[in-house]
Amino acid sequence: MYHQLIKKALVIFCWVLAPSLGIFAQSVAELEKKLAKSQSKSEKMNLLYQIAEKTLASSPTKSADYAHRASMLASELGEKRRESESIYLSADALMRSRKWKEASSRFNWAWNTARNYGHRDMALLSAEKLQEIARKNSDEYEELKWAREVIGYLKESSGRSGGVGDAGGKMTAQLAALESENTRLKGELERLSGQSQEYESAYKATEEQYKQEQEKIQTVISQKEEELTQIAQQKLKTDSLLGVKAKLIASMSADQMADAMLLAQQERTLQEQQTQIAESELANERQQNIQNLLAAFALFVLILAVLFFIRFRAKQRTANELSEKNRVIEEEQKRSDGLLLNILPPAIAQELKQKNRVAARLHERATVMFIDFTGFTHVSEKLTPESLVRELDFCFSNFDRIISQYRIEKIKTVGDAYICASGLSDMNASPSDMIKAALEIQDFLLYVKAERQGQGLPYFEARCGIHTGPVVAGVVGAKKFAYDIWGDTVNIAARMEETCEPGRVNISEDTYWLAKYEFEWINRGKVAAKNKGMMDMFYVASLKL
Repeated sequence: MYHQLIKKALVIFCWVLAPSLGIFAQSVAELEKKLAKSQSKSEKMNLLYQIAEKTLASSPTKSADYAHRASMLASELGEKRRESESIYLSADALMRSRKWKEASSRFNWAWNTARNYGHRDMALLSAEKLQEIARKNSDEYEELKWAREVIGYLKESSGRSGGVGDAGGKMTAQLAALESENTRLKGELERLSGQSQEYESAYKATEEQYKQEQEKIQTVISQKEEELTQIAQQKLKTDSLLGVKAKLIASMSADQMADAMLLAQQERTLQEQQTQIAESELANERQQNIQNLLAAFALFVLILAVLFFIRFRAKQRTANELSEKNRVIEEEQKRSDGLLLNILPPAIAQELKQKNRVAARLHERATVMFIDFTGFTHVSEKLTPESLVRELDFCFSNFDRIISQYRIEKIKTVGDAYICASGLSDMNASPSDMIKAALEIQDFLLYVKAERQGQGLPYFEARCGIHTGPVVAGVVGAKKFAYDIWGDTVNIAARMEETCEPGRVNISEDTYWLAKYEFEWINRGKVAAKNKGMMDMFYVASLKL
């Protein structure tokens, strides 16, 4: 009967579920057909994302590929939210395929992308997945690292106040004060340890005195036992004398015998009384000595317990204060390290902390980009100083956001000029990524220009110049550290910017050959460059599809 019921349930389940499965397969097939026929990048991006979602459970590997392709199109189209979601979806698919290493790398990508674009929900989801992967791999250190990353990100997103310089100075002063307090607490702990040694010495002295008193009491007891032995010997002698007296009594008359017996009885009674008195005194003295010894020992134990309790409480209080100060020092150290990383690259900051100096390094193939606003003086005349600084901060902050997506290192700003480079230390060495970042910056300025023109406000236009070649990088100065680059490559990049038209990206021939097949180009031919003569230059038209 039960088997028949199970068979009927299976038949009903298959009858109900089969159409849904057919619809699912049919919808994926239809989406793939639409994708093959689609000519619009935006439509392709959405179709790729939908297919990735629908195949996530049934075919994770296929889903990861479609999601990755969707993220690439989203990056080209500037669809920031879709780019973050697609990278996260591809990482989730790789995780379902148990490709832990690839999934971890993709989630890390999603984490960085979501943070750069301000997508807090996607960043937190990515960090949660990275913690889950670390747990599956029993990597407690990695799991703790991502937990700290999340806490740091939540603090960062809640907002910061104060300038870098002022904050660094304050934290340096706080660290110095905390180190001084830490030193004081260590000294206090050493002082208490010295007191503990004194208490232990007093304990040993008291214990030695107790042994001496015990030896004295044992000596007194031995003396009393010798006295008892003497009394017993005297008693034996008395008994002997009584025997002699008995013989004398035999020869005495009745009156003499009666007198002698009375005298002997009196002597015997007197001796017994003396013996009892002596034994009673000895017992009382022994009992009194034992009571005094026990009282002294109890007092000694009580004093010792009080001293040890005071010592324990003092050590505990000092240890708690020391632990709290160390925790505060550690937190301030982390904040100080964070501020240092905002000024210097990670590898350079680490070397500076370890060696207190940074050695200059030669990088054979670095890509340098100069960005300079055109008509800056004309625009600045129309704005108040506060508005001008606010506009520059707005533009440079977005430049920072864009280059961070491509792991490009910001070098410095000089007035209205912005200088960045890749191929330094552990940063991205791809010239193509530098060109992509330059195109995104020009797109951003074009968008701001359209917005400002609609409001009747002044706007900025910029020239971008890029060149690839060897540079020397390092930190100069002993105060207010500045990370900078030098070399002819820097000068040529500046010449590329000077000979560029507003709104365009001008690159040298060396960079052109390294990224030739990824972009559409406009060959400018040979153009005169200041102090460099005639040089081949190229405008970047667009990204090659």
